[in-house]
Amino acid sequence: MRPTARSARTLALWRTRLLAHRAVVAITAVLTLAGTALVVVPTGAGAAGAQYYGSPAGHVSAPIVSMASTPSGNGYWVAGSDGSVFAYGDAGFYGSMGGHPLDQPVVGMAATTSGHGYWLVARDGGIFSFGDASFYGSMGGQHLNQPIVGMSTTRSGQGYWMVASDGGIFSFGDASFFGSTGAMHLVRPVVGMATTASGQGYWMVASDGGIFSFGDASFYGSTGGLPIPAPIAGMASAGQGYWLVGADGHVYSFGSAVHSAAVVSHPPVWGVTAMSPARGGGFWFTTVAGEVYATTPSGQLIGDPNAPASRQQSIANDLVARINVERSARGLNTLSADPVLGNFAQFWSGVMAGQNVMYHSNLGALFADPTYSTRYRMLRENIYNGWGPTWGDSGGAHLAFMNSSPHRTTLLMPQLTTVGVGVTCLNGHLWVAEEFGLSVAYPMPPNPPTPSVQPIAAPNPSGPSC
Repeated sequence: MRPTARSARTLALWRTRLLAHRAVVAITAVLTLAGTALVVVPTGAGAAGAQYYGSPAGHVSAPIVSMASTPSGNGYWVAGSDGSVFAYGDAGFYGSMGGHPLDQPVVGMAATTSGHGYWLVARDGGIFSFGDASFYGSMGGQHLNQPIVGMSTTRSGQGYWMVASDGGIFSFGDASFFGSTGAMHLVRPVVGMATTASGQGYWMVASDGGIFSFGDASFYGSTGGLPIPAPIAGMASAGQGYWLVGADGHVYSFGSAVHSAAVVSHPPVWGVTAMSPARGGGFWFTTVAGEVYATTPSGQLIGDPNAPASRQQSIANDLVARINVERSARGLNTLSADPVLGNFAQFWSGVMAGQNVMYHSNLGALFADPTYSTRYRMLRENIYNGWGPTWGDSGGAHLAFMNSSPHRTTLLMPQLTTVGVGVTCLNGHLWVAEEFGLSVAYPMPPNPPTPSVQPIAAPNPSGPSC
């Protein structure tokens, strides 16, 4: 079923999807972990290490997809999928593709060795050069088996590599080809790459944290095959090691990145899309909404004061409360807030926002993970996208769900036991994922009848908004 669009309401929502344990389905999904531990390590001396210099959070017109740090370590750039570039600290602004039509969205960026320029790479391998960044070639206009997902530069700055989601490598300028996984079958797609300090090798990382090493890049470990709570979003080199960052802000350290590690508890960070190391130690990572978080060599996480996380959490909390008001009014059991489903819901709302497309997650694939197969017998999902003064808040989202028969059927299903709601606000749009679970302690129920829409017990059309 296609999403519905109504000019008077400007809302969009899709029907629910029912996934039973061992059901045959094909959708992708992982989750984000609230209150996770951040593992951080110093990577050297010299500059003061990663510090917060600012962010475009709250002022982006397109999802933020990449970032790069300056050679001094005292600044960084972040780039949006529309080719926009934002500069902070000692990072200079040398131009962007913002406001220009693109054949394909931007997916990555890299800085020159002087720090006076940068490249942007698009999904089709097109290259855009700014400042003193020279053009050495591109894949624009050529056939690609899989789209480009990132890039990295050579030590001299006179060349660059691009990596595709199948692990295919494309070398330009003085960038040498050390190997790829382009001809291999991968369990999960590649999402990023990083080069070694010598420039004579590179690593690629897949969304499950699997690491592929080429040239003089040594393998220091991975999360491949482990039940990580959220997919890997990016990686950064740490000398004789590397960091991986999940979409939930969880950081995994390997090799020299684990020396003198500090473990710091921090609130969940939603929708992480990229990370970059700092010369003096630590690193930065950015989110789809443009938030930037700095992690110092000592392990201190410096939050983004522009982060909208509290607003998003208020919307999610209000939606959970409304769900239980509706159920109580009909004599049904209330649903307990489930952190596993909540983390997954938050991740999925961020995925939809980042791609600006509303579609259902692959709930069936989750049953391959013991975290889900030992916990739930069935999962159901409601998704929503709304904007404007009427549909960009929790009240509008709830009324849209209640006035849609398949969504209402899920929301009021008698046998359900738990719920998790995730919310992402981006460019004035409200993206919602509601994940419902049936505990394995209960038998699989028959298909429930569609409940009556009236009376709506939580009819307030307003509420916390983006």
